Amino acid sequence: MASDAIRCNGSVSRRQAVPEELLVLARRQGGLVSAEQCDAVGVGPSRRRSFVTGGAWRRVIRGVYDTGDVPVGLHPHDAARQRAAWTALLTNRRAIAVGACALVLHGVQGLPRRITPEYALPRGAAGRPRDGIVLRQYVTRAETVRIRGREVAGVECALVQALPTLSRDEAVATLDSALHQGLIDVTQLASIRRRLRRRRDAFKVIPWLALTDGRAESPPESHARLRLHDAEIAPDDLQRDFFDATGRFLGRADMAWHLGAGRWLIVEIDSQEFHGTDRQAERDAVRQNGLLSEGRNIVLRFFPTHLSTNDIVTQVADILRRSTWRPPAHPSSKVLTTAVAATDGPRVAATAVVNVGGAGWSEPGHTRAGNTMWFTND
Repeated sequence: MASDAIRCNGSVSRRQAVPEELLVLARRQGGLVSAEQCDAVGVGPSRRRSFVTGGAWRRVIRGVYDTGDVPVGLHPHDAARQRAAWTALLTNRRAIAVGACALVLHGVQGLPRRITPEYALPRGAAGRPRDGIVLRQYVTRAETVRIRGREVAGVECALVQALPTLSRDEAVATLDSALHQGLIDVTQLASIRRRLRRRRDAFKVIPWLALTDGRAESPPESHARLRLHDAEIAPDDLQRDFFDATGRFLGRADMAWHLGAGRWLIVEIDSQEFHGTDRQAERDAVRQNGLLSEGRNIVLRFFPTHLSTNDIVTQVADILRRSTWRPPAHPSSKVLTTAVAATDGPRVAATAVVNVGGAGWSEPGHTRAGNTMWFTND
């Protein structure tokens, strides 16, 4: 343990000096603890000063300290967002996390790398902001939940508060994440729209709601979809499963365009630029090999860094142009098909058309099942 023990006053390590219960609490709070929490376990002002002067701790604001203890494997950007949220909450024992800080605590992805610490007091009470922390006079009424013992605005409420402060790409990625995780459902988008209309600073956000899609599994996928939407080459489908004629699973495509004659353009977006393990890289390679094994598909793979350039739009547009792909004729409706597996016969499909902003298609010899493509015998 010597490698991760930080020496205080040259003799006693931080982990030996700080009660384990305080370190456990810090890991649940983005690495932060309050002076009140320290006092409760016997870490008084003199010991806190010792940790700060010795470099083991950092004073964030008056009464709040950064211990440096965060969960193992937490991405630095996620750790920074957690610190911002808990900085706001630990400022005042009555603080309610709101806006982006509340969304962080709910686990919503897609937010900016840096968020402003913000909180509200019960019944929208006023107070004196300090140290760069924003005190909102939101009246959250009963729209709060308790997370790790603290009051946090509910997801729908927090989205209404946060969306006007975000860029379009951040707002759509945040909504996609909330939908994908089941934190909200599509019916709540109508409620969010109504509530945004009552905010003077939210008019720009309302058109963005139509761009959301809960099938996106990561913010980079949301950002890539928006780049392609802006170029008028939005994908025909997202998160599509592919199977061969025997029913063997070939792989799932993040985004797919139907090129006709059983051919597909498939785009894969890696959520992280670098693979954490060789095993993860192996799984990704096997998945890509499966998608290519039919010999009729074109697979492109991009990293988040490509989204800051025009690479993805240029390459996708070039392939679609050479394949004479055309956007769906009726982009306002989408065919959702549910497959029913028969025990002694072919798969049959029941089809419903709903107005969700996508598009559908059909081709002889191919049966679509939800987000699944079955390659059947022609």
